[in-house]
Amino acid sequence: MTTPLKDNVYFVLTILWSIAAGTTVTIFAAIPMFQGLVSVFKLSEITFLTRRTIVYNFDVLMRYLLNPLSNKLVMPDFISSSAGLKHFLDVKHLFLVAIVGTILLAVPAVMFVRRRLFIQFYQGLKIMVLMPVLVGVTSLFGGFDAIFIAFHELFFRNSDWLFDPVTDPVINILPERFFMLCFIVFGVLYLIFWGGLLIFTRRSLTHAKN
Repeated sequence: MTTPLKDNVYFVLTILWSIAAGTTVTIFAAIPMFQGLVSVFKLSEITFLTRRTIVYNFDVLMRYLLNPLSNKLVMPDFISSSAGLKHFLDVKHLFLVAIVGTILLAVPAVMFVRRRLFIQFYQGLKIMVLMPVLVGVTSLFGGFDAIFIAFHELFFRNSDWLFDPVTDPVINILPERFFMLCFIVFGVLYLIFWGGLLIFTRRSLTHAKN
């Protein structure tokens, strides 16, 4: 049976919503997560700054990235190059797109779930669940570097994200391990959403056959 075009649209919009919502939740979760990892990552030893100073500068950065009315980034204890500031502006735009997308796409996503339209996309749900698993396997065998680089090449059209610790020392408090944990948080959220729909669909189809 052919799936109605309208339902296909709902499916696509829900995919976009899941990406936007997962990103948004991860962004806000990153704030307390960073605060708890300062000591774990030994950032004070690396930067010779106190934990309080590091957290304050990170908060300044996050307030800039999340506030659409903030148009200037000045971290009191870190200088920034023009390329570094340009990259943070690009990140700011992505953050705001994710937040706005989460809000605007919530309605079709809720309708997709409440009306149980996902049941007719059993194969599609399998693909949605398989995607983060494949990314995880790739990261496991190819290293997180490959995923990290591919992500930046996909979303950024320049090389401004390649920070030089001399001109953009803030990179010293943003280790790759922190970004890896953020990716994991996003992946788990994404997997919970689509995995839940897949499990429900599988059970519904099993009951229908019986």
